[in-house]
Amino acid sequence: MGDDLVTININGQIDLISECISVLPKNARIIDIGTGSGLAANNFYDAGFEVVASGFDVAEYWSETNRLNPDIPLLEDLDVTDMQTIPSDRFDAVWCAHVLEHVSNTEQALSEILRILKPGGKLFISVPPFKHAVVGGHVNIGWNIGTLMYVLADAGFDLHEGRFVQHGYNIFGIAEKGPKKLDTKGLKRANGDIEILHSQKRFPKGFDASQNFNGAVTSVNWKWNVEPESVKVWRGALRCNHNPARLKMGFFIPWITQSMGGTENVGHLMANAMAERGHDVTIFTFDSKNQPSHWPLHASITLVHLPEEESDLIDANIQIEIISRDLDLLVGLHMNRTFLRYIKWSQKAGLPFVASEHIDPRFPDWIGRFPEAERIVAFTGATLVHLLLEEFKSTLPDYLHGKLEAIPNTVKEPKKLASLEGEKQKYRVLAVSRLVERKQNSTLIKAFSQVSQEFDHWELCILGDGPELKNLQNLSNELGVANKVTFAGHSSDPYSYYQNADIFAFPSIFEGFPLTLSEALAHGLPAVAFSACSGAAAQIVNSHNGFLCASVDEMVAKLQLLMGNHNMRVDMGHNAREHWLQKFSNEKVFDAWEEMFIKAYTLGPENIDISPENIAKARLHEKIWGEKNINSRTRQQF
Repeated sequence: MGDDLVTININGQIDLISECISVLPKNARIIDIGTGSGLAANNFYDAGFEVVASGFDVAEYWSETNRLNPDIPLLEDLDVTDMQTIPSDRFDAVWCAHVLEHVSNTEQALSEILRILKPGGKLFISVPPFKHAVVGGHVNIGWNIGTLMYVLADAGFDLHEGRFVQHGYNIFGIAEKGPKKLDTKGLKRANGDIEILHSQKRFPKGFDASQNFNGAVTSVNWKWNVEPESVKVWRGALRCNHNPARLKMGFFIPWITQSMGGTENVGHLMANAMAERGHDVTIFTFDSKNQPSHWPLHASITLVHLPEEESDLIDANIQIEIISRDLDLLVGLHMNRTFLRYIKWSQKAGLPFVASEHIDPRFPDWIGRFPEAERIVAFTGATLVHLLLEEFKSTLPDYLHGKLEAIPNTVKEPKKLASLEGEKQKYRVLAVSRLVERKQNSTLIKAFSQVSQEFDHWELCILGDGPELKNLQNLSNELGVANKVTFAGHSSDPYSYYQNADIFAFPSIFEGFPLTLSEALAHGLPAVAFSACSGAAAQIVNSHNGFLCASVDEMVAKLQLLMGNHNMRVDMGHNAREHWLQKFSNEKVFDAWEEMFIKAYTLGPENIDISPENIAKARLHEKIWGEKNINSRTRQQF
């Protein structure tokens, strides 16, 4: 028996049952296959539906308070692969939760479920997420949303109007018995089958299903009709009863119409996620030319262009613009003293403010753009401060720690993963960055030049542009690797480069949470980076999904090891994808962002405390922290 079956309520399942109840027609007839304690059957029965249940050894799952309602007919020992005692076209719906992983003949089980459903009947199906632990009774452990969709489509279910979600311990989907029987004549059980099923509209509408599509997505066409209990709980804990469920949020995203930088990337993801979740979102950006956003924005988002110049009069007009929007909350994304302007506007508007810092906090101070004392004063005036990593909290005084929230970044979910299997004529080490000195692409080229002669079929591709291009091209010529180093320039489709790479190299050491590294891990690429980079060390588990190197010589050695070991690349690539899903997936990060914003709204605005005492604390902290970090982490070793 699987360990999941001995529990009374699998995490997230009651939410899914409520969702299914909301879409069933009145007087529907439904069967709960594998009923266990009777949780689903009882809920469907209480909602007024005609219910039948089936299962093996069901009494083992019963207790005094959790058992199948005696008024519900129970078909004991009914084999899901042979349900001939049930007439065809019998049920309006089938609930089948955590059963398929126990079935050796999945095709036959789904064929029987399809048979007993009426045309247009709904299948509500749940399987556990993929896990490496081998459990007694689980003969099929490889489930993700993509796999479930493919298996259902292949079995003849109509997914065109279907929707899927990973919720709690459930990979869950809603599919139908279509009016037409699936034409299986063209299926080859090989490459091309997915495209055939897609052409027959067996996959959810709008979903681009093709060979090697990314199945580890968190949802497809999913939208809750019934808000999950888990969401209600944290909403209730964070909000007073009189507060609205929908917030009017204003985001300062400084150059979203002029730059494709990391801050703008994260900002558009933040804004879109909040708009998708039903919040009213306005983006303020500095652009005197009123240009459109470089990043795709949700249709409901309002984009407001602010003057790029600074003056007291301009600031006063911006203040009026903000107040006129009748907002509940302001969020400012930046990495320098512009935070001080955000703080001033939020204070004068009487709004809570989240200061969202998107860089390793050492860097602005070292280059003199945002002295630490100014940073601390700015953050003192914020309701909450968003940092990228827990370790960055130590850069701020203890009296600010109560308002610090550490949440990593996420990146757009890829539709197709990197393909590391099989033989290739050419293998590729990929780096993606702006071509500026601090990104250390010259270090990477030098490291690659030391291993390139040993690996004739490997090339280094550097994606991005910038002022260092000519110097890097000259360096490649000097080192004799110009024919193996490609400078791809800027691309509007960087994900296609990840999909065609085999190793990702990240030579920078001054990054808060590098998005390009996150994109590489999301695509399932093993990565090589320097351990001195906080943002890289937060994403790479050494020797698991990549390597963290203490020196250039070690980077050379690790590149050499990965380039020469195909199986290691495949294993680490798989680990990279799994680690990203567990720690940095869209759903996890979006949830954390939303919770932070609602918490800030609940706490409300705070006054800036720029008393002489706090200024003195800030300057003392700046001196101690600066000396400590400059002595402990230097650039000289690189």
